Amino acid sequence: SKQPAGSAQFAPSFISARMPLERAPPRNGDLPVVSDGEEIRLSEPRVRLYAGQALEGEGMLHLTTRQIVWLNSQNPAAGYAMDYPFVTLHAISRDKSAWPEHCLYCQLKVEESNDDEDEPEIPELRFVPADAGHLQQIFTVFSELSAMNPDPTDEQADDSDIDDDSGEEVFPVVGMPMGMPLGTGVWTAEQNDAAMEDADEDEDELQAEGDIAMDADTK
Repeated sequence: SKQPAGSAQFAPSFISARMPLERAPPRNGDLPVVSDGEEIRLSEPRVRLYAGQALEGEGMLHLTTRQIVWLNSQNPAAGYAMDYPFVTLHAISRDKSAWPEHCLYCQLKVEESNDDEDEPEIPELRFVPADAGHLQQIFTVFSELSAMNPDPTDEQADDSDIDDDSGEEVFPVVGMPMGMPLGTGVWTAEQNDAAMEDADEDEDELQAEGDIAMDADTK
């Protein structure tokens, strides 16, 4: 379960208390403490984290089978973790007019509040690896793990549309046309495995299956 907002004394002020983040998750050096059955699938060193426009610092990004964990390398008491369903959109941003460096761009869920009359601002995180050439691998693993962790409370998932007006360039993945917005679960490991099995037999059949899978996941 997530810690109460603001429970960690090192949480900087620009991290909104309404962001669905666990502050200062348990760690063992640069590695997160994982639960039973949880595995680390990807670890990327020297990743800077931006919350909105503000730099949180540089640290180690870990993608586990259950959550996204970023651990600050300079401050061992600082770090963040979130479950995949809290990320409503993730994409590779390569548009320097939107952000000066290539990064993994994420939009987060907003905790609903009856006190606010206006629409809440959508929280944004950007993960900027020191080696931009690793972004595609990070994105691919992120997508596969997101598909493994669907939101159990999202009853309107099939009816929701993704509107990306953030100015971020959405980077295409296998079987998707340029410019189509990406959300979590767009390209699942199961669909990719099925496509790979069929590739040697019939490329035309592979393309047809890819189109069907794409239409089903992006409604």
